[in-house]
Amino acid sequence: MPNADFESNKITVKQLAFSDDLSAFKCDQDDRLGCDDFIHNEDEAKLFQKERHGITYLFSYEGNVIGYVTLAMSSIPAKRMDKRSKELVSLKFYPSLLIGRLAVGNNWRRKGVGRYLCDWCLGIAMALSEKVGCRYVIVETDQNNVNFYENCDFKLGKELEEDKGKAMWMYQRITLE
Repeated sequence: MPNADFESNKITVKQLAFSDDLSAFKCDQDDRLGCDDFIHNEDEAKLFQKERHGITYLFSYEGNVIGYVTLAMSSIPAKRMDKRSKELVSLKFYPSLLIGRLAVGNNWRRKGVGRYLCDWCLGIAMALSEKVGCRYVIVETDQNNVNFYENCDFKLGKELEEDKGKAMWMYQRITLE
């Protein structure tokens, strides 16, 4: 991984467990999306996972949590037919993997960890695309994070009006081999 300040082979990934103590993990720096509250509030991340609204994965480096992602299934509206095929395939939506939350620990920012997490999510989406169908990885973020996601090869989608201001949908199409 270019420009990474860590050895990616030393990163371990595990699904969030109810017994996990995350008190040492802080991602509250510039946290306009509430990622720190989500992972620390017992009624959010763990309950979200228990109800299968999304699954949270913890990423650790040398025993310390450095980031997390929460993934869920989603879809985006299909507005056109597949032009590569002579047969018309009409869909009402494209199956997608939603990055519901993506957070990097305060001490791990600007070291390549966020890019690593995005690439990991893309790998999950590619694996899903072979088993259950998945065409895109999507994320809803705010304007302040658009550059980060663009650097991770996401494209800007629709701007949304939210209670807290403007949100941006971004997407990355899965490359089929």
